[in-house]
Amino acid sequence: MPASCAALSRCARRPRRQAGAALILAILCVALVATLAAAVTADYGGAIASLSGRRDQAQARLLTRGTVDWARNVLAEDKLHGKPIDYAGEVWATQVPPIPVDEGEVSGEIRDLSGRFDLNRLASNGVVNPEQLAAYQRLLMLLGVTDARASDLAAALLGWLGAGNTGEADWYAGQIPPRRPANALLVDVDELALVRGYDPALLTLLHPFVVALPEPAGLNVNTASAEVLAALLPGLGLDSARMIVAQQQGTPFKDLADFRARSANGTNGVSDAYFTVSSRYFLVSGRAHFGEATTSMQVMLDRRSTWPEIIWQKVL
Repeated sequence: MPASCAALSRCARRPRRQAGAALILAILCVALVATLAAAVTADYGGAIASLSGRRDQAQARLLTRGTVDWARNVLAEDKLHGKPIDYAGEVWATQVPPIPVDEGEVSGEIRDLSGRFDLNRLASNGVVNPEQLAAYQRLLMLLGVTDARASDLAAALLGWLGAGNTGEADWYAGQIPPRRPANALLVDVDELALVRGYDPALLTLLHPFVVALPEPAGLNVNTASAEVLAALLPGLGLDSARMIVAQQQGTPFKDLADFRARSANGTNGVSDAYFTVSSRYFLVSGRAHFGEATTSMQVMLDRRSTWPEIIWQKVL
């Protein structure tokens, strides 16, 4: 057996001593696999090395793809052998510092998206969801947006989704360059930059709290922020929501009954259909430096089945 393969076997067999060590070990093994794969393509890389660092760029992208494969393996392992709940104290949620590799370094992290407010729930097939619309306006106000602006921003987003005032098409037609409302679900939160009223400062404010999911999924109360919980549960209040968030990592909710019991009366009248204690959607961020090239990538994963499916990917 080649020495590199033996090293991989030892990585696979080595017992997991603690969550952080297991995650670092996993990314080291993936980095090694990516490096070996890069060696296989060395002839190709050498042929284009003279073309403005193309070889370095190709190797950096290969290493970045390795972090995505690492993340899918970690999430699949958690699905198969982990707890039936997801929370910030698990292995997948540990942030990994840059790991040195030959001629560079690689790093990656997994973030939960199921704890964020799903903007696509505001409307379905052109029909507004009044509860979700009110919740979105509350979220905006909890983040410091004025009542009047929150109402206007919500209306603008409904128009973009195809569930609001059709007269907004004239406003988009007058922009430079002119455009039209999508009249469809958001593909990614960054698409908000095209919506009337959503300036860069607002996008920066919203990014940690919102998501655009391809299918409706329950909000994970074990990873949701206090602002999102308070927006979706108006009877809870922000202070109570902060107390709930303080409990999440140390004593995560084992099921929705546990969540309701520890939330006092804050969840009265709210359907369980909107909530869960596990996560389906994740964002993987990978970054690699090789030679003179640096590449970053973001990938959205859907873990409906054991092996996470890639929904979209962006090379940054």
